[in-house]
Amino acid sequence: MDTVFLQGLELRAVIGVHDWERAFAQRLRVDLRLSVDTAPAARSDALEDAVDYARLAEALTRTAAESSYQLIETLADRLAMQALDNPAVQRVQLTLHKPGAVPAAQGVGVTIERSQQEAL
Repeated sequence: MDTVFLQGLELRAVIGVHDWERAFAQRLRVDLRLSVDTAPAARSDALEDAVDYARLAEALTRTAAESSYQLIETLADRLAMQALDNPAVQRVQLTLHKPGAVPAAQGVGVTIERSQQEAL
């Protein structure tokens, strides 16, 4: 299995449990590693045989912008499931970063893994 990745995609979402967090869309960052068999795309050199990461980035950006979850775990799960909407993606590892959530920390976030079996 091969890996297609999308790293450092900036998102905006209403996220958090405190009222002050929910008053505005916060900046988030997502990294994805998608387990995919890239051989068909390599043979055909055709986008329809590949994971269209530009289209995926747009979909993830839209989903985050339209969301209003309390927990980053919930948003991370929804984004991972969206990546698995593409049947070529067998597994996804997703890290969702919430910069500035803890001022004394360099970073805060969650990393999850999901597979096609969990998406069914």
